[in-house]
Amino acid sequence: MWKSPIYKFRIPKKQNEESDELVELVFDVTGSAPSFKEPSDELIAILDEIFKSKDFSSIESVIEFGAAKLKNIPFILKHGKTVCAVEFEELSKNPITIKNIKKCEKFGDKFQNLLFPNPFITDTKKFDLALLLNVPPVMPVPVERLYLLDLIYEKVKNGKYLLWVAQKEGSYKADRESGKFFCGDGIWQGKNRYNKTFYKYFNHEDLDEMMSLYGFKLIQKWNLGSDARFYEKTDYNLFNNIITQKRILNTIKYENNIPDPKDTKPMIVEKSDEIKLIIPNPREFSIESLYIEKIKSIPEGKDNAELYHRIVSHAIARVFRGSLRNMDLKTEIKDGVKIIDTIFTNCAKDGFFHNLKEEVKCNFPIVEVKNYTDDTKNPEIDQLNGRFNKNHGHFGILVCRNIKNEDAMYTRCSTVLPEHVILFLTDKDIFELLELSREQNSAEISDFMDKKLRTLLFKKG
Repeated sequence: MWKSPIYKFRIPKKQNEESDELVELVFDVTGSAPSFKEPSDELIAILDEIFKSKDFSSIESVIEFGAAKLKNIPFILKHGKTVCAVEFEELSKNPITIKNIKKCEKFGDKFQNLLFPNPFITDTKKFDLALLLNVPPVMPVPVERLYLLDLIYEKVKNGKYLLWVAQKEGSYKADRESGKFFCGDGIWQGKNRYNKTFYKYFNHEDLDEMMSLYGFKLIQKWNLGSDARFYEKTDYNLFNNIITQKRILNTIKYENNIPDPKDTKPMIVEKSDEIKLIIPNPREFSIESLYIEKIKSIPEGKDNAELYHRIVSHAIARVFRGSLRNMDLKTEIKDGVKIIDTIFTNCAKDGFFHNLKEEVKCNFPIVEVKNYTDDTKNPEIDQLNGRFNKNHGHFGILVCRNIKNEDAMYTRCSTVLPEHVILFLTDKDIFELLELSREQNSAEISDFMDKKLRTLLFKKG
């Protein structure tokens, strides 16, 4: 893993279809490095704003991962920052890189150049600002991006920052929607190249979710030609160590028998005992699978209540993407006397949460999460019931690890009808919803929740 910038895959000829015809694709991730020699005007404007802001005056040290011929580093050094540039060894030999290294070396100890993957991975220095500039979108293996964020989290000082800049989808959208160039969760590019490049567009919700899972909270964004988002490191790296280098190596077949390309047109081969599928995005590394794995790993009880609450809240946000948004954790009410675990905004235009509006006011669904070993009882129902009013709405979800007596739980929830509606979800329910989310089956997600609601209402009736 990361020994070379070359990746080789053998994927189905048609997306989401079982086929004996496979396409062989060879990628060179260094092929995505831009040809220009200096930072873009957009990046200059963003960095100038950050470095000159009183709010971020504590930023003294910067690390750029995937430094792309070091074109940005001299500019940052001129701002008086200490800078570490990280790049594959192959790019360190590029003429533009060599020229920029000479510029950077004039700044003496202010400049450090780390080769990737080592000594970058093993280096223990920490920084005030990490730069990810058009890097994760060109990484063809999704789980490597997650592992990278885990590494970056450890290299950023507590309470400090990460800047993400990536080009918008633009003209690549047509290639993605055509289905002709798919590979993993993105598309391949370079029709006239032997070695292809990769591109994955991150919509803002997916990006902010990924960042939040690895301990980075969005604090600022810029409306420019590129997506530019600024994050602050938090205390909650929720997916910490769930992905390891060893685990990736045991799952992704980096060493394989795919030959170097002899033509710019990808080779089509027949599946056989010797010629097997080699994909960049195995099912076990999907975000939904990792949510399930993480939740299962959390011990029940008070000591892990906050971790369980945050993971489950993020999982619910993912399951109901498009219906619920603007998740807020630990919202104080009544002048801080009480705290609501999680609040969402109901923006549903169809499905369960849209239909629910006919039953009860639910502009701001409330979620309470209990990491209990025993069944939740009347005090937990009363607590959630006490959160409802005409401003907050009248719908909530109570999440708990397990329910031994579901009939009794439905009876407890029915006591607040008809003014309020409380549904309960267990780990098992969350797992089933995540499986449906992975398959992008929004209709069955709505059916699942509708069945829960009908069971409650008809039990009362």
